[in-house]
Amino acid sequence: MKKPPSKATPPSCAHGIPGCAKDHAQHDQIGAGLRARGNRMTRARAALVTLFSDSHTPFTAAELGSELAKLDISVNKTTIYRELDFLMAEQIVREIDLMDGKKRYELFQHQGHHHHLVCTKCKQIQCVELPQDLDALERKIERSHGFKITSHVLEFFGLCTHCKV
Repeated sequence: MKKPPSKATPPSCAHGIPGCAKDHAQHDQIGAGLRARGNRMTRARAALVTLFSDSHTPFTAAELGSELAKLDISVNKTTIYRELDFLMAEQIVREIDLMDGKKRYELFQHQGHHHHLVCTKCKQIQCVELPQDLDALERKIERSHGFKITSHVLEFFGLCTHCKV
């Protein structure tokens, strides 16, 4: 009797994520930092860090759950929120509010601050970096008002290329 052909397992990246063959330099750096501080890099945590590292848009917790399911990683909602809390406490992920009642999360930007373009029709979100003039404006505001700025939020709402037609 002939054996049925075995299902080929999709290749995994070095982090064990099925179907992924990417090089995750940022993921590796984050993982090394976590381990250096005595934290474990669980499969769910590694997958979340990879999703954040590979994406240029923020995720809701529900979207993260869907993305993990696509990778055949079964994680319950409580675990996702626990991991998000952990990653925020470690300053790896930050929570952002785009004024639509949903909490979103994105990789904490150590290399530079950025903002978002939010399409009010299709809800697409794009990250955008602003020129260094914004830093000069912050310093000017601090000087003129005697106010120490610790952070700011600046998001742009409008219609994306597809929706403005």
